[in-house]
Amino acid sequence: MTQTTLLLAPLITLLLGTAVGFVFAHPTLNARLPITRQVWLLALFPLIAFIILLLPVSALNDGQIFLWRVEWLPPFGLQLGLYYDSWSALFALIITFIGVLIVIYAGQYFNGQQDAWRFQVYTLLFMTSMLGLVMAGDVLTLFIFWEGTSITSYLLIAYKYKDPEARAGAFRSLFITGGGGIALLAGLLFVSYVSGSTQWTDILSSGDRLRSSEFYTVMLALVAFGAFAKSAQFPAHIWLPGAMSAPTPASAYLHSATMVKAGIYLMARLNPALGFTSQWFFLLTVVGMATMLCGAYLGLKQKDLKGLLAYSTIAQLGILMLLIGQEDEESYKALVIGIVAHALYKSALFMVAGIIDHETGTRDITRLGGLRRAMPVSFAIALLAGLSMAGLPPMFGFLAKETLLAATLHPNLQPVLAAVSVFTGALMLAQAGLFVIDTFLGQPRDPTVHAHEAPQPMLLSPAIPAALSLIIVLLPGPKEESAFLAAAAAAAFGSKVKVSLALFHGLNAPLLLSIIAITLGSVIWYFRWPLRAWQDRLGAAFTFNRLYAGVLVAMDKGGYVATRLQQGKLRTYLVIMILAAVSLVFFFMGWPTYSLAGLTWPGLDFPGEMALLRFFSLLVVTGSALATLVLNRDFYAILAMSAMGLGTAVWFVLEPAPDVALVQIVVDILSLVILVLTLAKLPRAQRLKAQRMRWAERPSRPLLLRDAIASIAIGCVVALITLTALTSRPRLSQVTPYYIANAKEETGAADIVGAIIVDFRAMDTLIEITVFSLAGLGVFTLLNYAARTHGDHAQGEKKVRRTFSTLGIGGRRASPFLRAPAYALLPVALVLGIVQMMFGHDQPGDGFTAGVVIGLAVALWYVVFGYTETRARLPWLRASVLIAVGVLLAIVNGIIVTLFTDHFLGNMDYGELVGLPLPGGFHISSSFLFEIAICLAVLGSATHMLNALGHPGEEEEGTA
Repeated sequence: MTQTTLLLAPLITLLLGTAVGFVFAHPTLNARLPITRQVWLLALFPLIAFIILLLPVSALNDGQIFLWRVEWLPPFGLQLGLYYDSWSALFALIITFIGVLIVIYAGQYFNGQQDAWRFQVYTLLFMTSMLGLVMAGDVLTLFIFWEGTSITSYLLIAYKYKDPEARAGAFRSLFITGGGGIALLAGLLFVSYVSGSTQWTDILSSGDRLRSSEFYTVMLALVAFGAFAKSAQFPAHIWLPGAMSAPTPASAYLHSATMVKAGIYLMARLNPALGFTSQWFFLLTVVGMATMLCGAYLGLKQKDLKGLLAYSTIAQLGILMLLIGQEDEESYKALVIGIVAHALYKSALFMVAGIIDHETGTRDITRLGGLRRAMPVSFAIALLAGLSMAGLPPMFGFLAKETLLAATLHPNLQPVLAAVSVFTGALMLAQAGLFVIDTFLGQPRDPTVHAHEAPQPMLLSPAIPAALSLIIVLLPGPKEESAFLAAAAAAAFGSKVKVSLALFHGLNAPLLLSIIAITLGSVIWYFRWPLRAWQDRLGAAFTFNRLYAGVLVAMDKGGYVATRLQQGKLRTYLVIMILAAVSLVFFFMGWPTYSLAGLTWPGLDFPGEMALLRFFSLLVVTGSALATLVLNRDFYAILAMSAMGLGTAVWFVLEPAPDVALVQIVVDILSLVILVLTLAKLPRAQRLKAQRMRWAERPSRPLLLRDAIASIAIGCVVALITLTALTSRPRLSQVTPYYIANAKEETGAADIVGAIIVDFRAMDTLIEITVFSLAGLGVFTLLNYAARTHGDHAQGEKKVRRTFSTLGIGGRRASPFLRAPAYALLPVALVLGIVQMMFGHDQPGDGFTAGVVIGLAVALWYVVFGYTETRARLPWLRASVLIAVGVLLAIVNGIIVTLFTDHFLGNMDYGELVGLPLPGGFHISSSFLFEIAICLAVLGSATHMLNALGHPGEEEEGTA
């Protein structure tokens, strides 16, 4: 298996799993295959990814690093890539292993819920983002996946979107981690600037240069803030308890083994580059100590089982951050053991909490008790995981606590670290006692709580990590596991680290401290109820949630001040934007000093009628622009604007630039259709009133003077920019010779413009169709959902009727002379679009124009037949599906090409690869598939706009 296949295969596998999850959204398939069966298929994808990632462990133990890179912006030296070493593998294996268990567990948790496929899709998307984060080979790839985890975790936390607590918790999480992401981006840019590269291989070898840089303190603060926000470090820890409103499978995955460990992963990854300084030591040590104390203390007072686990997670994250800040081998040994131990016992405990909630209907510790009789298997699982959390032998958690205490006893460290660690361990033991003893033992506290054991598949997922917490330390000689953890610790520490998984090392100081922690924790648990009451009284005065609320209030007030400029008048908006743009141009360019002596008037040197056509098109463009200002009727003004666009297209044809002209024409016509449909949605009386107000109310002279100054200023600036472009650019193009020489040879395209769009600048095109798709979704969302606030129609609530009454816009019956062309033009447009995609490499036309042309034919159907009949007659016209398939096809196509050429969205002829006989000039290539993807995305976006604008109002539906 090549390095490229090894690194890309896990990510592709998870993406395929996500696609399969989307398939289960189909109502028929969802009904025939319930979620309890779906999960066994979906769990195969993270399982396959886990196996692939496990294959090179032996090579990783020997210090080998697997790399994959692809050029993104070669002129700027920017690459996207993957980097897989032992440190990455530690997290990647945890992510996929726990991911398999969570997918299976969620099937039982959501049993009977028809929309449970949504959770599985979100989980697999998050899993992909998290895996990409820990395998990123450069800061750009890392940041992309970093933000991906923020977005997908938001979807998981807000899964129950009708619950206000779920929405609030998801927003708090996104607000804090998103703010940290902005700081992280700035810090990573500093790191890349100082090191001279965005690649991990270069950054990790530039430690001396980074530490001696004048920007070191700034970059450390920015990167650390981003990591602290992600890993719930004090005082940014408040988002984690609020995220417990998420379904328990999400909490078990995000908050035990994955998302909260992202900041831990990043800081340890950067240790060879930014660590080993006093700033690094004090920042991470102080923040880590504050976090572990805060989490351990606040966890003791929680009534909710998930809240208790959330705060104990915060405490453990503080411990891990403290260990990263140290400069000795023992700390990084404790780090890797602590990461694995926490992932095992905490995921098991979260899933047990979900089982308790699922089977009893509550997670309130004050109502639970005596569950051991009704739930013996759950009790056994909780007991194993709880012993590991408490740090008691013979569990893996005991070894994690022993190595932590040994690290804090380093002679270079102050005794306060050991004291804080002992106290934190004692509090966590008391929390484990609350979870296990107070929940499963004793007598039931609430007779209304009726418990029964969970189904066996639901018990399987927490049983595996709980059992592993015991099995790992009981193995006779886990040499392979020790070697792997040692290699992971060495990758983070920067030099060799020895790791032993032996449970007992004799009577020593760490064992003595462990005994003290166990004794103190037992005392705290014994006096838990008076201590919890004291905590409630003490903590009522202030919580850090008030700090968060204060920040939101301050932002709201700032937003209120900013909205004073937004008075609802487009004229005011335009004036502000124009004057701001003019000021920026003069601020950066200064006052222009150009010599106009060298400029000459353009000559009409076209032969014969071409000169007249150019002159006529100039008159059309100028006259239409003026007409848009002086025409009273809005419909006529829209027609004038469209004429201006068509006149501009004539100029493109004469240049000659046929590809640009074709795009200009189809986009201009589509804009005309959308604007006309927009007018059709506005009540006629309201339109006429607005027109009368516009012409009846003459603005005052000061306002006219203001508008005149703004208009003249922007006109002069545009002229200045045009003049600068004309006088500064070289007479002969610098890039044209390159494309002429390489377009045909490298892409097989006779049309250079087509080669640029889908080959040379394919990434730009992918971004553009994504933006275009988001624009279509935005229009649909605003006009469909936001309109409900004002009592407008709610699209999609009424089932489409197959009446075939051929009622057009406004409920008026269409003429047969309109129906016949509408029937004929749609298949013609489909054929024309297919031809443009097939031969776009050799002639004007591409996937974009194909999508717009088909969209125009569909728009004619909306005008002629109306919304209801169009939706009934064209059931395949599902906008969201078209967009999703288009964007996904583009990405998958690019990934497949990367496997063969090492260039994302490069050129590859699939037909030639398999020997397909094809007509001359047509190739089933990656470019052809990309054209199809563009067409689908554009058609889907246009359809969304047409759906939103063509949907009948209540009055129209009544008349229909």
